[in-house]
Amino acid sequence: MSNTSGFSVSKPVALWNKPIKADFKELFKSLGKGVINGVFGQWGEVAKDAVEATAALGLGSAPEEVAWLLIYRSLVEAIVSLIKGNQELLFEKPNNSDLELLCDRLNHSLESIELRIDQDFFSRPKDLPILEAVKTAFADWLKYFSVNQAQALTISHRLPTYFVFALHEEWAKNPEKYACLKEELDTPFTQANEREQSWQRYLAWLQKQVEEPMLLEAFGLKQVFVPLHAYYKQKVGGEKEEEFERRVREDEKYQRIVLDLETELEAWLEKGDRHDAIRVISGGPGSGKSSFAKIFAANQAEKGKIPVLFIPLHHFEPSDDLVEAVGKFVRDDGFLRHNPLDKDKADSRLLIIFDGLDELAMQGKIATETAQQFVREVQRKVERFNGRETCLQVLIGGRELVVQANISDFRQPQQILHILPYFVTEYERKNYIDDQNLLQQDQRQIWWQKYGNASGRGYDCLPEELNQDNLTEITAQPLLNYLVALSFDQQKKFPTDGNLNAIYANLLTAVYKRGWAGYQHPAIRGIEEKDFVRILEEIALASWHGDGRTTTVREIEAHCEHSSLKSLLDKFQESAKLGVTRLLTAFYFRESGVKEQEKTFEFTHKSFGEYLTAKRIVREVRLIHKKLKDRQDDPDEGWNEREALKRWAILCGASPMDEYLFKFVADEMRLQNASDVSNWQQTLCHLISFMLRHGIPMDRLTPRPDFQEENRQARNAEEALLAALNACARVTKTVSKIEWHTPEAFGTWISKIQGQRKDSNNVLALECLSLLNLSECILHNRDFHNANLEGANLSNTRLAFAHFFAANLKGVNIQAAWLVVVNLEDANLEGANLERANLKGANLKRANLVGANLLGANLVGANLERANLKGANLEWPRLKRTNFESENVADLNEGSDSND
Repeated sequence: MSNTSGFSVSKPVALWNKPIKADFKELFKSLGKGVINGVFGQWGEVAKDAVEATAALGLGSAPEEVAWLLIYRSLVEAIVSLIKGNQELLFEKPNNSDLELLCDRLNHSLESIELRIDQDFFSRPKDLPILEAVKTAFADWLKYFSVNQAQALTISHRLPTYFVFALHEEWAKNPEKYACLKEELDTPFTQANEREQSWQRYLAWLQKQVEEPMLLEAFGLKQVFVPLHAYYKQKVGGEKEEEFERRVREDEKYQRIVLDLETELEAWLEKGDRHDAIRVISGGPGSGKSSFAKIFAANQAEKGKIPVLFIPLHHFEPSDDLVEAVGKFVRDDGFLRHNPLDKDKADSRLLIIFDGLDELAMQGKIATETAQQFVREVQRKVERFNGRETCLQVLIGGRELVVQANISDFRQPQQILHILPYFVTEYERKNYIDDQNLLQQDQRQIWWQKYGNASGRGYDCLPEELNQDNLTEITAQPLLNYLVALSFDQQKKFPTDGNLNAIYANLLTAVYKRGWAGYQHPAIRGIEEKDFVRILEEIALASWHGDGRTTTVREIEAHCEHSSLKSLLDKFQESAKLGVTRLLTAFYFRESGVKEQEKTFEFTHKSFGEYLTAKRIVREVRLIHKKLKDRQDDPDEGWNEREALKRWAILCGASPMDEYLFKFVADEMRLQNASDVSNWQQTLCHLISFMLRHGIPMDRLTPRPDFQEENRQARNAEEALLAALNACARVTKTVSKIEWHTPEAFGTWISKIQGQRKDSNNVLALECLSLLNLSECILHNRDFHNANLEGANLSNTRLAFAHFFAANLKGVNIQAAWLVVVNLEDANLEGANLERANLKGANLKRANLVGANLLGANLVGANLERANLKGANLEWPRLKRTNFESENVADLNEGSDSND
């Protein structure tokens, strides 16, 4: 031994000549035989002999021999984990003699490597010299199974990160075996107490997460991640007070200041201001929020300055006490042995990253309410922990709508950071202040170059076929850009109509047919594509009925059995459970934990589940139409209306449809035959009319829910029925004609769905009132704040004192409607027909009346202050006692035949 703390470790030469299996030759042979024999999913068993044989080595208790044992076991676990994660790529089977020669050669290349274990090893285990040699040998082994050169290098380059995590795992599992190293080496790693060791292990796991394979790829997120840009809003100074006179205004004046997201958050962490300890990342589906959160957590873990706790909120059970909720998450997670927020055990500094504010769920509460309570509890606890100095900083990520719903709780400058796409067009750039010229860069080019290198597909920029104006919005979004790449790789062409569902459909086909040079994933061998898609839809439905993202094998089996799909499940393997498990570990899903002693699986991205659920809903609409028509044609066939409504309640009652799922439903309708959609529209009108007269037959559900649950599920099913009808109308562009059995029927129904308003956010139903016939309905005092009624028929409707603040009434027919003292402030009435409407005392302040027909309308006492009446057609005498301050007076009767 040298005088310094440390010693040389080489694999004892004598041992290599003994007939034992604890060497790299036997390890690679064991793994190779596992591939050849098709032992998928059981790599731990395949390599068990190679690991456990070290117990028979006869090694002494000398530190160098114990250190070799630690290194060897960690390397084995790391290699096994890498192969397990990429087993779908290993499909060529070399013969046994070739494998023997390969393993001899690989073993010889590693034979003479000497290791030196010193203080630096545990500080920088990634720098261990043998890792480079093992990486090269491992890449050569992978290529024997037809993994291409780029893929083999990509997988092997991930070995150091996997090795570091395996090192921590091995040390934690077998501390007694390595006790002598504590005496020999004085390092933070060897001398760490149990608490410190659990943190080290957890932070190593965070770094491993971003290197785990993406979907069915050889590479991880880290290999293709492109640093994101973002902006924050800053009110323009010096504006007139009336510009800000209401809290939520579409045209409110802001400066959008562009910044590099990671640089900004690094500076925020470094500053550690206790009065600015919460930051929020806002972005739409697939904008890169979660990817950034994982990368940022991994980077902070690698730097090691501030401990970081990463919490995906769909795995988090919120409660009234954040400390208790975090404690439960940590216990269930299994890494940390303590609650980092416990008063007596709290760390001096801690960063918590909460990812997925929109995915919080609490029994009996709507998602927005749960999110709001969670945010306020976080604020209370941050304030308490940071009473004297900064101890806790929190980063929260969520979709735009839920962040917007909580905007009143985020008042600090730069507190909300809005993610920008990979590419912002030159026209759009003028909406931003970009002093660093970040938006000049087309980050799509960088991503495609990284993707080309990591995948071996040779791209050095965005392919010319995809660099089209009509695809910019898609390729500029991180997730969609990646899905485009997968689909384009398979087919070298791409749907160009901009319908996101067409992209996802293309991807489904690409995943199904994806060959890896003609190879299919074992889970889908012998399964037709339509059956493959059908099973995925049922899994998505099971997830939607749960928490929106996760489900269990048992829940999937129950849904498939209800939908008469069990025979399809049985096709996957000997039993349904094995088949589902293998399917779920493929492209769309990953294992995520345990629920009621059952393994849970989650969609790799929430939008996968939303798209597949939308397909399932549209499939049900098609089936309902067919079954009702069958009954009309033959009383012994098909379903009656009650059976159809029961099926709909089972499908859409468990969970409310939100704006994101509705968008997928609407886009899916656009992909259907227009004639079919027109027929479905009429069927849904009939079904809603029947439902309003007779109710949804919740009594037919088995088991029957209790009264409160029946009401909740009925409300969800009815809203989804309206949404499905509206999706049809958006395709046909024709008004939906529901037969209202009484004039007040619609008003009573929409009031039930809407419930008591809590804030400015609308239920989905108010977004689905376009192209709806409400003629002659009684809707006095109804709340249509910010509702979408574009193209609806409101002729002769009774709407006194109704509230249409900021509503979309473009192209609406409101002829002869009773609109006395109605509030139409900021409403969009462009092209609306208000002929002979009674608008006495109406509030039309800032309303958009461009091209509106107001002939014969009664505007006595109406407030038209700053309304836009350009091209409007109206009669001046009817404006008596009107408050009329318009910037477009000169254009009032442009193109009109009326007299001035």
